[in-house]
Amino acid sequence: MIRTLRPRDPGLLSAGGAGGLLSMEAMFPPRTLRDITRAALQRFFMKIPPDNCVRKSSMCIIGDQGCGKTGLLMAMYAEACRRYGTDRVHPIYTDDIRVALDMIDDRPVQLVMIDDAMTWASSRQVSEQTEIIKTYNRSRHVYEDKLRGKPGVILYIWAWQRFRELDPSFRQADVIVFKTGIGEPSEAALVEKFIGTAYYAELSRIWDAMNTGDESAKSRCVARITSQDVARGTGILTFDYGPAPGFPEMVRHEEYFADEDVADEILDEYAEKPEWKWRIEIYRFHAADPKASQQQIADALSPLRGSPIRQGYVSESLRRVKELIASK
Repeated sequence: MIRTLRPRDPGLLSAGGAGGLLSMEAMFPPRTLRDITRAALQRFFMKIPPDNCVRKSSMCIIGDQGCGKTGLLMAMYAEACRRYGTDRVHPIYTDDIRVALDMIDDRPVQLVMIDDAMTWASSRQVSEQTEIIKTYNRSRHVYEDKLRGKPGVILYIWAWQRFRELDPSFRQADVIVFKTGIGEPSEAALVEKFIGTAYYAELSRIWDAMNTGDESAKSRCVARITSQDVARGTGILTFDYGPAPGFPEMVRHEEYFADEDVADEILDEYAEKPEWKWRIEIYRFHAADPKASQQQIADALSPLRGSPIRQGYVSESLRRVKELIASK
């Protein structure tokens, strides 16, 4: 979709202007806005590799509440089904990458949609970030294990309201989509620098149209293909805004890990009791490394205990701790 821009105010300064000088873009604005929908989708929806490997791509969606981020996620799911085949796509819709990692299966396309992403992926939550980034970085390897040598693609989409609040590991995406502008001046300047003055002006028009009740504006965004420079990589992205049959319900962190949180409370309580201390250490060792054999667990914990741990004691401890958790 190509559209003629309205003439710019010749007195308007660019966000990065200094000493009152106009940027080249402000002096000579582009005559048309490019539609890069096809190019952006080609970058995101990678072809399943012919060799036995896993490839990944990512998208970041930024916009205010009610701007249609979930609608775009639904459209991306529908597009994934069209390109790869519905039976080959596994949609995962959650607010935490750790939930997604646990839900990955062996279908050739994993569409991982992290909505409300700042809840568990904020640059301000430093203590949480190390674990979450590690999870994100190893998710491709987890998927490789599930596929057992078969090829596949894993597609990540991060959706949140503020560009800067997402950790750089998550906003370093192949395609970034802006659905609304930003009111806070310093972040607005950052986004304008990222997409250019003319496209930021268009983004502001889209944002204003939404705020005046124009629902059709939700299907129009400004996107940037990050491997290209601002001039070549920025343009308009459009999509069909509507229901997507088969789109999953969101699986939230607090619901998914509710049983795990209760179990942790039980383990913490009983770890203070001498008769349970080493049984719980064995259980936690096994939970952290499920592939470890009972003998390996015994060999690893015996020096810490100061006395030998028998393999039979490991087996009995795992059974008893599981029964303890189930009884509460």
